[in-house]
This record gives sequence, structure tokens and C-alpha cells, in this order.
Amino acid sequence: MASTREKRELYEAKQRAVKYYNENGVPKKIEEIMNSMFYDNPADVYGYLSKYFETLAKPPTVSKITARQAYDSKGQPTVQTEVHGTVKNEDKLLYTHVSSTTNSSLLDNVRVEEREVDDQQRQENISAAINILNSDINNRIHATDPTQQDEVDRVIMKLYEELKVIEDERLAKEAEEMIKDDGESSHREDDKASVASGKKGKNSAKKGKSQAAVYVPDEPKEKLLCGSNAFTAISQATCCAAAQVKHVDIYEHVACLRHGEIPEKFSVPLPMVTIIQSGRAAPGKLNCVKEFMVIPKHDMPLKKSMTYIQQIYNYVAKQFFAKGGRAKETATKLVNDIGAMCPTFDKAEQGLDLLQEAITNCGLTAGEDFFIGLNCAGPEMFDYEKGKYEVMVGIAKVADDLVEFWSDLLTRYPSIIAIIDPMRKQEEEAWMRLCDRISDRCLVIGSRAYHRPGLLKDEELTENFKSSGIAFKLEQLNTVSDVLTCVKKMEEDDNQIIMSSCQGETTDTLLADFAVGVNARFIKVGAPVRGERTVQINRLLQIEEQLETKDKLKPLEPNAFPHIAPPPLPEPEEGEGEAQTEEEAKKDGKKK
Repeated sequence: MASTREKRELYEAKQRAVKYYNENGVPKKIEEIMNSMFYDNPADVYGYLSKYFETLAKPPTVSKITARQAYDSKGQPTVQTEVHGTVKNEDKLLYTHVSSTTNSSLLDNVRVEEREVDDQQRQENISAAINILNSDINNRIHATDPTQQDEVDRVIMKLYEELKVIEDERLAKEAEEMIKDDGESSHREDDKASVASGKKGKNSAKKGKSQAAVYVPDEPKEKLLCGSNAFTAISQATCCAAAQVKHVDIYEHVACLRHGEIPEKFSVPLPMVTIIQSGRAAPGKLNCVKEFMVIPKHDMPLKKSMTYIQQIYNYVAKQFFAKGGRAKETATKLVNDIGAMCPTFDKAEQGLDLLQEAITNCGLTAGEDFFIGLNCAGPEMFDYEKGKYEVMVGIAKVADDLVEFWSDLLTRYPSIIAIIDPMRKQEEEAWMRLCDRISDRCLVIGSRAYHRPGLLKDEELTENFKSSGIAFKLEQLNTVSDVLTCVKKMEEDDNQIIMSSCQGETTDTLLADFAVGVNARFIKVGAPVRGERTVQINRLLQIEEQLETKDKLKPLEPNAFPHIAPPPLPEPEEGEGEAQTEEEAKKDGKKK
């Protein structure tokens, strides 16, 4: 028999148990679910109980971040991020995300030395990012709720600012020491420079005759913290982990972040698929078009449109082989990093004619069933020595002439419904004149024309520079919250949303889910080949089928082209109008 002491200890344990259960509301909750289950009479009793008690569990929290080096589609180093969380008192791996590598600013045809420097900087950036993820970020977001995206992004960006201040102070101190060291040898350098300038007097005089190019210079490149892609990686990884925690698809979670709740219906964006790539880095004289893309009409299902896109791609490849012959087989079948074909083109019409021919060969009508998009990459064709745009080798145009060039091309090819970065954003007046000429039939899309979302979200949009669409990339210090904020901001300014891939892609499918979640009009995926590209298309096909099965698929609206007009000229002050009229009359007389 139990002793008196043992009985007392058992009684006290029961009392503590009663207190513990009552404090946590266990008896009440059990009574409620037992009564409910009796009337519902579920076939799976314990599944019913499990589902009920899961709703009462504490929300999962981040327990650990693990980062390591991985590789992207180009074999370049990138970051693989794992988010671990505490779920129902257990530590679990919530999500593994492999980031896309930040785009290089270099063209494909640069010198080997420049490429080596770029590769070294990329490796340093990745190593720093991994270190930041495994240390500072891991400590900062420990025990946070992954479903609270705004809070996660706020915490990590506060950390970024702190680290940036420390790095700037270090660089400033190094710069001061360098100036001090340079001062000691300045006299010797001045003597050498004097001798050198005397020897080069004739050359200097000759160069003095030539005038420097006059143009609006580019903005200074933003100096990001080494390892800045760590913050993009953890923001995206946390977003994906939150979807797993909520037992919803990533696109549903993104839509919930965007709208505050999961919408009843979704639309699948139209694919912008690159068939041909040209531009300055490609063979041939053509510089003004970097990518020739095809776009299906708005009401064509993705499953059907991708069948046609593959036919178009294969037709173009066969034409290159037929025209090139066996001797040129290798050259004509070259493809670049995004899987696009890189033929030798001397003018834009060659690519446009070939795409329209390929569309017609499929039994389709260019401009009705399928359309064409052009990525002009304006900053890349700008010749800074001449201050002009080199549209083709040997043919340079100022911004005003470029307006006429694009207007004429679109008039002759009405199947073109989108052009990306037709010129630099610094050409505000010319950009707006181009919009005035073509925006009622073609989308003028800005990609490099806008700052990254982290800066754009705080900038004021003015009438002096507008566009019909904007292309977002999930890279370069872009947190999920920043991109969502800018999506809302640009939509309110009548911009179509394009989610775009970058060159260093991986097989992670966040881009496809994100495009559906934010209700993007287009998704720019590169060519319809290579695993890192087709994985996005395959994910979209999967989403489209899921939505159809659940009767949640909403068709896209027809293409809309709101006209963009230049801002009105300021009203002349009193007495100024007559003087302006006389001056204009004199100019008109000279023209006549």
C-alpha cells in the first residue's frame, strides 16, 4: 500500500495538473470538440481531432538559418538558404531556397581580365552573404513568425543599414590613409607628369580640337554592401517557408501579402519568351535589339500557347540551319545563357520578319494570335564617347532621332506590342515623346529605367517620366515587402507588371508563383529551353491546371494601351508669350 507521503505527493501532482490544464483551457476545448465531433460524425476521428487542435497550436517560429554555397545555371556560385522552424514543439526544416545570382553589369564580349575581376567580386559577395546569413541574420530573426513578412523584412533591412554604416566608416578611414600616403610621393609624380606632358604636346593639341560628347551622364552606381544578396535570399526563403507553415501554395501566400487575403480567383500571366538574342554582345551589326520575344494573345491558355511557342522556336532554328548550311552549322545553332539563338543580324527587320514568318507557319496571324516584344536594352547601345545610340554598327542616333527610329519601326511592324528600355532614363523628354507617339498601341516598359524597389518605394512618380509597364527582378537587395509595395505603387500609376528572370537563374520556382500572386500581366522567362527556364513554365502550367480544377482561374483582360502624353508646358509669364511667338516665327521662317 502507498504510504501517506506518496498519497500526498500524488494528490499535489493532481492539483498541479488540474491547474495547468485549466490555465490552458484544455477541459473546455476538449468538451467543445467532443460535442462537435459527435454531431459531425467524421469517418476519421483522430484526423478530425488533429485538425482541430492544430488550429490551437502556437504559430511556428524561425529557429535557425543555415546558408551554404551552391551554383546557378551558369555554374556561378550562389547562396542556398535553409529556414528551420519550431513547429508543434519540434525543430523542422521549413524551406530550402536557392537564390538567383545577381546580374553582372558586364556584356558577354568583354575582355578576359574584366571577366576574372567580376568573377572574383562575385565570389567575395557570395562568401560574405553566407557569413551574414549564418551569423547576424540568424541571430536577428530567431523566434520570429515567418508569416509576418513585413516584420522580417524590417528587421533584416535595419541590420543592413547598421552593417552599411560600419562598412562606410571603414572605407572612409582607408581612403584617408591612402591620401596621406599619396601626399608623400606627390612631388615625384608631379615631376614625371611635367616631363610627360612636354613630350605629348602635339598629341594634346590635336585632341583639343575634338569636342567632347554632350549628354546627360548616368547616375553613379549604387554601392551595395558586400554580401547584400543575403538579405534578398532570406526575405524570399522566409516567404516560401511561411507558405509551407500555412499549408498553402506560395502564390496564394504572396497574394495574401499583396491583398490582405487570398483572392477567390487568379490569372496566369502571359509568357514573354525569348526566341532570338542580338545586341552589342552578339555577332552582326545590330545593336538596338537585345531580345526578340513572342507573346500569345490574352485569352490563349498557357498549355496551348507553349505548344505554339515551341513550334516557333524550332522553326526559327531550322531556318538558321537551312540558310547557314553544313559549314555554318555550329555558328547558326549557338545559344546563349538563356537558351536563345544568337544569329548574325545586321538590322532589326531580319529578326522581325523571321518571327512573323514562324508565327504564320504555325497557322497563326501575327498581331492577332501572337505578338512580338523587343528588349532594346537602351543603356547598352549608348556610345558614351559619341553621346549617341549606336543602333547598328556605324549608325549612331541622338535621342530625338531614336524616337523617329522606333516610331517608324512600330508603324511598319504593328505586331510589336511591347518594347523594354528603348533608351536611357536620362533622356526624359525624348522618352516621353516616344510614349506620346507609340503608347496607344505598344507598351513602353521600364526595366533599368527605374531604381530597385528598395529605393523606388520612397520615390515620387512625376509626370516628367512615365511608362506603360515595369519589369521587376527578384534580386539586388530586393526584399519581398519592397517588391510588393512597388507593385501596388506602379499599378496605381497605370503600369503593367512584368516579373522577369535574370541570367544566373536556378531551378527555384518562386518567380512563377510570385508572378501569379501579384497578378502580373507578363512573366519574362528567357527561351523555352534549358531546365532553369522551363521549370518556371512547368510551374505555371501546374498552377493553371490547379486553378482550372478548383474553378479559380480568371481570364486576363484584353491588352490595354493607355496613351501617355508629355507633361503640359508651363504657362508663359505676362509679356513672355509675344516674344516667344516672334522667336518661333523666326525659326519657322528659317526652316522654310
